Amino acid sequence: MRNDIVLADDNPAIRYGLSEIFKRRGCTVRTASDGFSALALVRDRIPRILLSDLDMPGMSGFELLSVVRHRFPAIGVIAMSGAYSGVSVPPGVAADAFYAKGSNGVARLFEILWSIEDRDSRESLRAAAPIWIPDLSAHECGSSGIAVSCPECLRVFSHPVARVKGSTYLTSCPHCLYPVQLAIVAQSGEMDTTFLGLESNTSRSGVANYRNTNSILELVGQ
Repeated sequence: MRNDIVLADDNPAIRYGLSEIFKRRGCTVRTASDGFSALALVRDRIPRILLSDLDMPGMSGFELLSVVRHRFPAIGVIAMSGAYSGVSVPPGVAADAFYAKGSNGVARLFEILWSIEDRDSRESLRAAAPIWIPDLSAHECGSSGIAVSCPECLRVFSHPVARVKGSTYLTSCPHCLYPVQLAIVAQSGEMDTTFLGLESNTSRSGVANYRNTNSILELVGQ
């Protein structure tokens, strides 16, 4: 479907607000709260656009976009985050465009959608991106390191976590010698609440209560 969008964000207010905006513009929108759920939606039906937050629980946006780049290259991908600013895609992120939460209005998001409309154009501008790996504890990954699946031959090999943590690292698959670039996701463990002036209260239980969800729609005259 031409206007089929998958929206991934662990913030329920952002999922609701943006999905309503896209729907009122004639788009079909499916939403997910983490990377694993988003990947399941993509497998079920390949969308035209994937719009994903970078910091999410389970599978982060960093990991999700890396997987989508390798397995579903026809999808136009937009990364979004409140942790980065500017208009350029953050280094190493496998996205065609970037939307900075909090500093760009919704109109800017539609400009980005139009800018990546042409598949040939966006694919010609893509740079190599690393394979993003979750920042696991020593207990979770074991003494031998983490298991990495080679994107070329699909065989799994072990790689020490300490050699890549905090930066990207170029290694090679011991089976087929294919060059593999790795990067560790720094997971904050907190939900990104940054959005277009969206205010929130945090209750005693630690749950954010959003007061201005409807203001998201008002920003674009819906």
